[in-house]
Amino acid sequence: MSDNNGYFRKMILFIFIVAAPVAAFSVWLVNEGTLNYQNFFILILLVIFPSLALYIKLSQDLKAITKRIETVTNTGLQAERLGVAEVPYLLPADNLLLILQQYHRILRRMLEESRAAQQNTAFLFDKLPDPVLVLDSKRQIVQSNAAAARFFNTENISGDLTGFLRQPALLKAIEKAYKGETSDQNVEITLSDTVVRYVAAYVVNLRSEDAAELQLIVTLHDLTASRKLEQMRVDFVANASHELRTPLAILIGALETLMGPARDDLQAHQRFFDMMQKQSARMSQLTDDLLSLSQIEINEHSRPSEAVDIGQIICSVKNMIQMKAEGLRKNISLELPEQNMTVAGDADQLSQVFINLVDNALKYSSEEAEVKVRVSTGEKSVKVSVIDTGEGIDPEHLPRLTERFYRVNSDRSRELGGTGLGLAIVKHIVSRHRGNLEIESVLGKGSVFTIILPLLPSK
Repeated sequence: MSDNNGYFRKMILFIFIVAAPVAAFSVWLVNEGTLNYQNFFILILLVIFPSLALYIKLSQDLKAITKRIETVTNTGLQAERLGVAEVPYLLPADNLLLILQQYHRILRRMLEESRAAQQNTAFLFDKLPDPVLVLDSKRQIVQSNAAAARFFNTENISGDLTGFLRQPALLKAIEKAYKGETSDQNVEITLSDTVVRYVAAYVVNLRSEDAAELQLIVTLHDLTASRKLEQMRVDFVANASHELRTPLAILIGALETLMGPARDDLQAHQRFFDMMQKQSARMSQLTDDLLSLSQIEINEHSRPSEAVDIGQIICSVKNMIQMKAEGLRKNISLELPEQNMTVAGDADQLSQVFINLVDNALKYSSEEAEVKVRVSTGEKSVKVSVIDTGEGIDPEHLPRLTERFYRVNSDRSRELGGTGLGLAIVKHIVSRHRGNLEIESVLGKGSVFTIILPLLPSK
């Protein structure tokens, strides 16, 4: 036998405990003269040897029971009985195994329930619509949900909070929460990215007696849509009242003339009816463009995620606008690379961008001219250039071309049916797609409008 874990020391202690009462009683008998020393030693040996045998047997039984316990906790008592021959034990092994098996079942059920509750909690946390960040006592991000990954446009959300949010008002609120000055706070912040976003941040302190286990929960609620909706209402009323005043005045004047001096002038009727139809169409187009621009601005902070092939969109735009080009005796030529050019975008909005640019190029290019649409790709972006051979634009006007209702030549723009909102719509759609709009123009030679969009990484 080995002396692992003090086997012999424990054996001697066991024998001593068992033999000590007999030895003490034997010594008393020797002192009383009723027992001689020869019988004393025989009596002691008669106690020691059975004690030794009992100790060895109990040790073997305990080892066997330990092995059976391992089997029972893994396979169950009934399976263990079928696989292992019954062994006579001095200890109540089966009762002990039954109790252990019951405890094993209880503990396993509690563990399964705990895991299920943990999974449900993690699932619900990940499905929360607002971004949530959990910070430890050192302002490190230890947990975040799927909404946070979408909000920051990255899957790796970890490290110090200032790597993602550096707004002084929010950091001050977090410091107050750490110091225990307040349990929860609401802070409104502005994030200046490609698109400005307005966010309400809620900071909650999970109180703990141990400072090392202190945690904060930072919840971000995007207010951009509601703020832009409020601004849209104000802008729509202001823009509509200003831009609709002229066509309404023309319509009212035409109606008064038809009802008055020109009541019986049939030749004047046709002229005024044409004027009224033109102004009505302009008002309708103006209203549609205002609503479209407002809707784009509301969603500008939300980047589209659909995979879109730029080449297919350009070809579709050419097919839609080709008839108009032929009516103007002009031509549209395409220069497309062979490879796929996939971006994350909204197909309808991108079509609207290129329709506006090609339509403008057709309007302002010289007679019987050719409008070129040239597409080229780089490592991370695709570039679409719409090139015309029109009059060109004076450099002083270029910075303001994308402003609402800004026109280089107001009379000509209205004559051609322009509302002054086309390039503003283009600018906001491109901004929503996290792209860039570049404008180059030379007086007397023409203009180049270029859209640059980030490519989706190839799989």
